[in-house]
Amino acid sequence: MNKDEISRRVYEAHGGLAYGDARRIVDLILDTIKRRLASGEKVLLSGFGSFTVRRRKDKKGVNPQTGQSIIIPGRNTVKFKPSKYLKSV
Repeated sequence: MNKDEISRRVYEAHGGLAYGDARRIVDLILDTIKRRLASGEKVLLSGFGSFTVRRRKDKKGVNPQTGQSIIIPGRNTVKFKPSKYLKSV
C-alpha cells in the first residue's frame, strides 16, 4: 500500500471530504511523523506500533570493484516495533 492508496481510502471512508483534502490530511500526518522522528522523538500509534530513530554504527565493507577494504559510515535509520495487537493479526 502506498500514500495514494491511503489517501483514496480516507476519501472513500468520508463521503463529504474531497480527494485533495484527504491527500493533504495524509501528507500532514506523515510530515508530522517525519518531523518528530527527525527531532529524535519516539512516535507511538496505539494499536499499530512505534517508530524510533536508531544510529547504525560504522562497519567494514569491501569495494566490489577493487576488493579494497573500506569503512561504511554509520547513519540514522528508523526502527518499527509492531503493537502486540498487530502481531496477532
